[in-house]
Amino acid sequence: MSDTIKLDNWQAVSDFVDAHISIKPSYFERAVQGNYPKDAFSKGQLASKAWLLSKLDSSITNHLPFDSVIAVLGCWIGTLVEPLLDATMVSRVYGIDLDPRAIELAEKFNQHLVQDDWRFKGVVADASTLTTSNMEFETAGELIRVTPKVVINTSCEHMDTHWFETANSDQLIIMQTNNSEGYDGHINICNDLADLNAKYPMSTILYQGQLTIPAYTRFMQIGYK
Repeated sequence: MSDTIKLDNWQAVSDFVDAHISIKPSYFERAVQGNYPKDAFSKGQLASKAWLLSKLDSSITNHLPFDSVIAVLGCWIGTLVEPLLDATMVSRVYGIDLDPRAIELAEKFNQHLVQDDWRFKGVVADASTLTTSNMEFETAGELIRVTPKVVINTSCEHMDTHWFETANSDQLIIMQTNNSEGYDGHINICNDLADLNAKYPMSTILYQGQLTIPAYTRFMQIGYK
């Protein structure tokens, strides 16, 4: 499955978000009340999350039994976590980010899920040094060893390809990157889908596409190595 979505103006982006993501009022209340980076709730960021969630149809969610564990690499402040859990009903999401402040904010934003038997748990770690097929990290004083059923990385442009290279062929990978080289920290962009395929080759692709908004074009693929 593949498609191309082009949103020519920011109103079209807003309409796309409204059409493809259902967010609880409490989500935006927390966004307004907390000391969170405004960029985390920008139209572009919300559009990328809405696009991902809109592609989680039965062909993908059928791969996710309740006891599945999801690892979100480069999770930042965890804005994807609650809608993701609502869409999949998996047992736990580990949010992994190199920035301790980002993880602090992610746990604050998703505190109700942290308190619910760690349905969400933040992890300060470098995704570029973890072995994706056999993750080992410490969080809250506990040493965790886990092989996530699903690996989500919507920040591929911020890191090298080690995380992908160390994944197993039976781990579902959901990834996004973009072509915006002018942004701080974008060290590994993709120029088009062909570039994406070359850097992150998959043996089975369940979905692949591109989403163009006024600021940049984002690319996504879902599948197995």
